[in-house]
Amino acid sequence: MDRDDADRMIGRAVMDLMKRSVHARKILKKMLGDVLDSVPETDEGYDYPAIDLIGSPEEIVILVDLPGTEKEKIDLGVTEDALFVEAKLIRPEGEYLRRERFQDRAKRTIKLPAEVKPELVKASYANGVLEVRVPKLIVVKPQTVTIE
Repeated sequence: MDRDDADRMIGRAVMDLMKRSVHARKILKKMLGDVLDSVPETDEGYDYPAIDLIGSPEEIVILVDLPGTEKEKIDLGVTEDALFVEAKLIRPEGEYLRRERFQDRAKRTIKLPAEVKPELVKASYANGVLEVRVPKLIVVKPQTVTIE
């Protein structure tokens, strides 16, 4: 079965998802077998790392999985409503018998659920996980009202 057959069988939307998501590739690999091997990873050469987005009244915490990346190879940017991450992976030399982690570059734009203060962002990187702490612009704390 060639790529045109795969396009018709799965549909363009699923193909795009499959190209961009490592997890979707794993699931579709089980369904499609060797057909998937003929489909390139992404159109742009980027993979999309997994994230967790955690909210509290004061801040948003974003955890980005970037295994095999050095801190100096990560570009991070923040605006009032979005976070941008791009990283380059340092791949070990050798013949790969199996490859499931992102290929060479990872890129992700994350729309934030609240406006934030970009100038107060703090980021750290340890054990392959980038942690970004973004203070919210408007902190909504319930005000206690005394009833008379």
